[in-house]
Amino acid sequence: MSSEKNRSEGVGADPRALRALAHPVRLDLLYLLQREGPLTATRAAELLDLTPKVCSYHLGLLGKHGIIEETGAGSGRARPWRVAERDINYHHRPDEEPAMTHAQDAFASTMLARDRQVIETFIVQRHQLPNTWRNVATMSSNPLRLTPEQLRELRTELHAVLERYQAISQTPDPNAQPVHAALYAVPALNSGKD
Repeated sequence: MSSEKNRSEGVGADPRALRALAHPVRLDLLYLLQREGPLTATRAAELLDLTPKVCSYHLGLLGKHGIIEETGAGSGRARPWRVAERDINYHHRPDEEPAMTHAQDAFASTMLARDRQVIETFIVQRHQLPNTWRNVATMSSNPLRLTPEQLRELRTELHAVLERYQAISQTPDPNAQPVHAALYAVPALNSGKD
């Protein structure tokens, strides 16, 4: 999915699919398939240090909601799965159903926890990276003052940049490595800690 219109449809518009993704193992499986390409439950289990049975169960749930799909090869736990839905976004709408709001909140919390884990692992291990990978990553936190229209424009522009690199990632350079790009641009609400 690449257009703003398409972002309102698909996985991000289905509360059941978002709830399916609101589980750490299923989110890890999705990211693994995006990074590695088609995998069997057995291979996914090896890479995630889980059992094939656990991976098979969670892959089946993701498949049930159209997030991933079987490639058509193999059988049982030896059948490979691939990503069917490359871009999973959602946008809160003031008139959405409570079930959708709850599913979005659960998915966002799971995604945030995973992103935090990725960043914390990077911080701990970054000094072990080869020289070519040092000082090329970025982490940025920028307080802004924007109108809703300006925030919408920022979101659209940043998504366009990410989409360009997602396209490049489909046929990566042989020297390319997995990179985690997370995007958060939200109103800074008072948490009571200020």
